[in-house]
Amino acid sequence: MTTIRTEGKVNDNTTLIDIGLFGAKGTGAVYLVQAGKSCLIDCGTKAEAPRIAKVLKKLDAFPPDIVLITHAHYDHCQGVPVLRRMAGEMQKDIQVIASERSLPLLEDQSFNRAFYEDREYENIHDVNTVREGDKIDLDGLKLRVIDVPGHCKDHIAALDEKNKNLFVGDAIGYNVGDNATLPAFMPPFWHEDAFRASIEKLRTVDYETLCLGHFGYVYGDEAKDILDEAISTNDLWWGVLASADESGKLDDISYLVEEIVRAAQVEFPHIELVSPKLKYGLKMMNAWRRLTRRAQLTAAEFLLKEVMTWLVTGYKMTTQTRAP
Repeated sequence: MTTIRTEGKVNDNTTLIDIGLFGAKGTGAVYLVQAGKSCLIDCGTKAEAPRIAKVLKKLDAFPPDIVLITHAHYDHCQGVPVLRRMAGEMQKDIQVIASERSLPLLEDQSFNRAFYEDREYENIHDVNTVREGDKIDLDGLKLRVIDVPGHCKDHIAALDEKNKNLFVGDAIGYNVGDNATLPAFMPPFWHEDAFRASIEKLRTVDYETLCLGHFGYVYGDEAKDILDEAISTNDLWWGVLASADESGKLDDISYLVEEIVRAAQVEFPHIELVSPKLKYGLKMMNAWRRLTRRAQLTAAEFLLKEVMTWLVTGYKMTTQTRAP
């Protein structure tokens, strides 16, 4: 796949920042867009906010003038309060912009307990809203807002009209390696029809490159082909979960990971863990697997187990809603 996954400039106006999401490199990115003004596309969780600020300071870009939130999932917006407090210490402000449909979700972040029930999420207020077709003027570059619900009901994309670079957040799913593509059906607001309609809308957009929240800057033919891949990946993974549901194995995460690896021919990329807690967790799990004479897990496989629990939650919430 023609993708840049390393931190640094990806075009004249945009810098990829690897935020170390989930305590691992290569799993989540935010993007700094600079012209006369600066705009940060998404801002990670509160755990990654200090690293983001550190990188921005090295780039002489902290605080950014604007943070644009693609959607209200915690891993894209919970860094906002932290960055705002840090900016406040410098007697500066950050303008936060999101879809008008994001406003109630940002002001009540409790819906994110679909991911971690015991985690506290900080509500986000004082947000300026945009809608389909609005343009965010960075004095020399404009970002055009595009509604792309499905993954989350408030999701927006943003087109850098100057560079024809499209920021899609999580709207089309995840791609953390050349042969490691994951679907978009996360809880709690997944909507398949909206997802498919959003993919079709993106086909009509005049873009040449594409930036993924998870993970990287996609260019060349793949920047267009990835839309087809988003559909096929969604269908394949949903089919594996549906089959497991029928056989009573939907809660067997290890089984699901093995089935997905086989069915999707997933090739796990090298992922470097930077969190001591995750390193210890993987070490203990592999110690147990050695005792039971099972193959050792890589860091990518270890993380996939957690992501799979969220995909199962998204699947369950959707199918339960459909049930008569």
